[in-house]
Amino acid sequence: MKRLFVGFSNVAGYATRLLKGFEGIGANADVYIEGEHVFNYSTERLKRYKLPKSRWMQRIYTRYFLIKCLFKYDAFLFISTQTFLKDHKDLKILRFFGKKTGLIFTGCDVQQPEKTHEPYIPYSSCHVCKDEYKRFVGCVPETKKIRTRMLEEQIDVIFNDRALRNVIHRDAPHLNQPINTEEFPEIINHPNNPKPVILHAPSNFGYKGTQYLVDAVEKLKGEFDFEFRLVNNVSLQKLYEEITKADLVVDQLIQGWFGMLPLEAMMYEKPVVCYMRDDVAAAQPADNPMINANPATIYEVLRELLKDTSKWQHVGKAGRKYVVKYHDSKIVAKQYADILLN
Repeated sequence: MKRLFVGFSNVAGYATRLLKGFEGIGANADVYIEGEHVFNYSTERLKRYKLPKSRWMQRIYTRYFLIKCLFKYDAFLFISTQTFLKDHKDLKILRFFGKKTGLIFTGCDVQQPEKTHEPYIPYSSCHVCKDEYKRFVGCVPETKKIRTRMLEEQIDVIFNDRALRNVIHRDAPHLNQPINTEEFPEIINHPNNPKPVILHAPSNFGYKGTQYLVDAVEKLKGEFDFEFRLVNNVSLQKLYEEITKADLVVDQLIQGWFGMLPLEAMMYEKPVVCYMRDDVAAAQPADNPMINANPATIYEVLRELLKDTSKWQHVGKAGRKYVVKYHDSKIVAKQYADILLN
């Protein structure tokens, strides 16, 4: 059986979920990560990739590890832009030895600020991104351009979200984010809140457009009796606890596509509000029940929702069915395996 290498990032728990999916379909895959995730995603069965502190020892170790993996694996899938060597010359070596390679662009690793000002992109996280966050994610636009073009030339299959296609110069298949659906309760106990609870849990206020939501909530407080909970940078377990207590979850309002949080909330049968660009929304399956809103519409969208809360649970149940149908990690892992191992 062919063997698949996956590494090295666990952004949004992607590696954790993919490994579960590969195990579920019986694929022979090993997932290597470097360091812990800030939100404590499970790393129980992930393999550790730990570099020595000394730079010259790092050079020796990375090359030793690359050679070892050349003999062990038939295909290589990189999550985000980190490969074995910092200059990515390992990709030529992998190609020389006939190894198939894939790479998943995840967002900030490829998104170009100037590409977010086109007429059909009225809102974008790049518009409000601060230097502090750019340093955190390593965003240097000019460097990203050069790196992206080089990776496009050297990687066999590029995977990316539909919203990022305007920065990719070649065909890139879209595969859905994986969710380990079996890890969520089969029966959801909905909270009996005396008044509707709206939850917003941003990892970054600016990146998620939090201020637009806060402004809308302040206006609505004079019209409706509801509770707004703002939770920031908590562990995954704490996040799940907050989701179970809420009646409605609002994710981002400017990013233009959705990540893991809306899917996790939908698995708890919560209706989800988030912003999908027109081109992203048009590409969604017809049964996607996410409620679209952006800074210009969030007030009216929440106002209409608060006028009639009786449909919230119906939308939430439809959301769970949607995630199970399209985002189950076993389904997604099989798609990756079919492309990279066949």
